[in-house]
Formats: sequence, structure tokens, C-alpha cells
Amino acid sequence: MQTLENAAFAAWPAALDAEVHGWCLRLDTGYTKRANSLNLTDRSQPLTHTQLEAIEQQFAARGLRPVIRLTSLLNLPTLEPLLIERGYRFSDASHVLCRVLQAPTAEPQPSVHLLGGPAQWIPAFAQLSGQGDEQAQAHQAILQRIAHPAAWAVWEEGGVPGCCGLGVVVGEQLGLFDIVTGEAFQRRGLAERLCRALFGWGWEQGARQVFLQVAADNRPALALYEKLGFERAYGYGYWVKP
Repeated sequence: MQTLENAAFAAWPAALDAEVHGWCLRLDTGYTKRANSLNLTDRSQPLTHTQLEAIEQQFAARGLRPVIRLTSLLNLPTLEPLLIERGYRFSDASHVLCRVLQAPTAEPQPSVHLLGGPAQWIPAFAQLSGQGDEQAQAHQAILQRIAHPAAWAVWEEGGVPGCCGLGVVVGEQLGLFDIVTGEAFQRRGLAERLCRALFGWGWEQGARQVFLQVAADNRPALALYEKLGFERAYGYGYWVKP
């Protein structure tokens, strides 16, 4: 499962990515916890108060709240009591889902367009998600760092975006990110159509497995991904210091 973790890190690149005591420290401008957190890996060592305080200072130097991302892949029994003692609170329980990719049996729906890059795609995502200008700039900075093959997918109707999403291929792994459907376009199967189009694109790029991350309480999304054949690989959540 660490392969999926590594693929997710590579597909969503932070400005700073460093190993600290076997942990993956990722720091950026604060947009998404994925790019602004200390992440558990299969090499992570238990942390002491002194080590954690030094890590917290690296967050503070960038004006960020300390965020620790723990997964179900490795158990460090002394860590959660340490985090609670230092004032951290748990939030955002999530699942990593995956499924095997198969060769596409039909061409992607013609209404799903693959745009040229983040500069063309960000306005559609911002419109559908209600993202503000400052967030859009921080988001685009992350997307422009992606060094792997990426598909900037948008479903449009009459030139108006109704659904969009991002696919990134890292080795044989296709990661799906930022799948969002506009309120006026929901319950029409657009996200399913868009995901299937990205499946086909990923297969052509050499991917043989697809993964994504979803909030544990997002029931509509979980229902969609179950329909698409995804299964839970492991879970994770964030510990945040106020």
C-alpha cells in the first residue's frame, strides 16, 4: 500500500517534500492538508516531544498550523497520546479506494474534453466548486508542479462546464483528484461518465490500477465509487493543532 501513498504524493506535489525521522514532511501555502502535513510512512519512527516540537516549528515558519496525517498502514501506539497531550484534535477521516483498470471497450464520451493544462482547467473547477481567487492561485501552483502525465477533464453542455476532474499517472497507478459536479448538473451520471473517460485515458498511458481519496462521510461519492468497482484499500485522517 505504500506504493499508493508514494503515487499520491508524486501526483499532488508540495513545494517542500522532505524525509524527517522516516516521515514525509510536505509543506506548501496551506491549500489542502495533503500538501501541508507530516505523513506517516512505512519507515516512520515514533516521535518524541522534542522532535515533534522541531517539526511544528517548520510549519510555523511558513505560517501553517501543524497537521499530522496518520494512516491505518502502521500503528505507533505512543503517538496519539502524544498528539492529544500537545493539543491536537482528529478530523477528516477518509478512505483510499482502488480498483484494477481494464482495457476500455468503448471510446470515451465525446462530451468529456481533455484540456491542455491547469491554466485552462482551473477556471472550470473554480466555477463548479465555488473556489475563490486566492485558493485558485494556490491550487494552480500545486497543479503546475505535476511532472507526470495528467489529464484535465471537463464535461460541458453548451460550452458551460458541468463536471470536471483530474487524472495523474504515476508508474502503473492512475490517481483521480478534484472530481466535482456543479449543483445544477447533479444526478445525471456526469461524474461516472467523466471517471470512465479518465479510466480509458489512464489505460492508454500504461496505468493498470486506479486510486482516489474520499471523505468517509461523503455518502454520494462513496456510492458512485462503489458502482464504479472501487474497494477500500486503507484509511487515514488528520490530527490538527489549533
